[in-house]
Amino acid sequence: MKLPSELSVRRGICLRAAGVAAAYAAAVAATDLLYVGRYVQDGGIALGYAFCVVQIVLVSLLMISSLVVKFLRGRHDRRWERTSPAALAGLCEYLTGAAGCMPKIEEMRRRDPEIVERGIGELLTRVQGTARRRLSDLAERLGIVSLWIDRYGSRLHRRRVAAIRLLGLVDCASAAGTLVQALSDEDDDIKLDASRALIRGAGPVEMKAVFGTAVRESLLVRAVLVEALRPHAALLCQIALPDALADSDPKIVRTALQIVRAWGKVLPLSGLAPPLHHPDPRVRAGAFAILPQFPDKREFAPAIRLALSDPDERVRAAAARTAGRLRLSPVAPELERCLESSGPEATVAAAYAIAQLGPSAWPRLDAQIKNSRSAAAAAALEALEQVRTGRLLPGTA
Repeated sequence: MKLPSELSVRRGICLRAAGVAAAYAAAVAATDLLYVGRYVQDGGIALGYAFCVVQIVLVSLLMISSLVVKFLRGRHDRRWERTSPAALAGLCEYLTGAAGCMPKIEEMRRRDPEIVERGIGELLTRVQGTARRRLSDLAERLGIVSLWIDRYGSRLHRRRVAAIRLLGLVDCASAAGTLVQALSDEDDDIKLDASRALIRGAGPVEMKAVFGTAVRESLLVRAVLVEALRPHAALLCQIALPDALADSDPKIVRTALQIVRAWGKVLPLSGLAPPLHHPDPRVRAGAFAILPQFPDKREFAPAIRLALSDPDERVRAAAARTAGRLRLSPVAPELERCLESSGPEATVAAAYAIAQLGPSAWPRLDAQIKNSRSAAAAAALEALEQVRTGRLLPGTA
């Protein structure tokens, strides 16, 4: 199923709104012409009465529809309460491997397919492991999985959400394709449900697709998926991160770097070249920010030294923070030059980085305080005061 684009969805909404407005105006005009206008001579008053009549009719129809829907749902729930014990008992017998239960389930399926479908859905939320696999096989055998896949193609949002949540519970290959497809859905709830399902039980290919969703979707989706993907960070660094960092879209590269930084732990990144020389300065700044998470981080000292004189202040600030976290004493002269010649962000970052290098580097900050009244002196004084009073912790700059 090909999902509609955002533009086509918006166009459809506008067309439906215009159609409703036109139908409403037509109903008011028809009521005025065929009924109210015959008894009220003043045209303006007649039109107002016609509007009120249409309103009363519409409100009455809505109330009647609400009562009918409530009645039908109540009847459906009462039927479920009456028939569910037998259905759930038959399904539980199947899970325990009891002989002769399959014909009973098939007969229930022919007699009342909704009850069997709802019973399988209820049990899928309660079982794990082998029981879930057996129940998934049963759902696939009875055609219920195919029914949920077809239901995802519905135009009704409620049906599509319910279908993806149920498909996320089954443990069968036929559902995985639809879940991967749902990663491109225009609805964030559907994307998140599909992503969580794939993370729980899918293989490397599906996991890579979920990571692709995280780097391309909204901040809300990314914030949720970053935590869900954290246990699989080591695998994703091997199968998904290299492609994301090599993407031609700088936004994709920046987002991938932000996700790695959000994981906040040392990762198996050996052999992976961070985009330290990317044309986009925001990408370069993000790449320097994740260097402390590399196992062989100190091999990037030459790149950090060079970045401390980068034309972009964000890159200089990121390189300074990394130098401080790694305590790269050899780059102290470059940090001092960055402190003296940068804007506010890089100046503060360089001052705190020098403070983190240890007592041997602190005279550089004292010199700034004594010889200048500039922003560099203020930043140096603040950083030196923090580190001497023990309030500057390693890695906090």
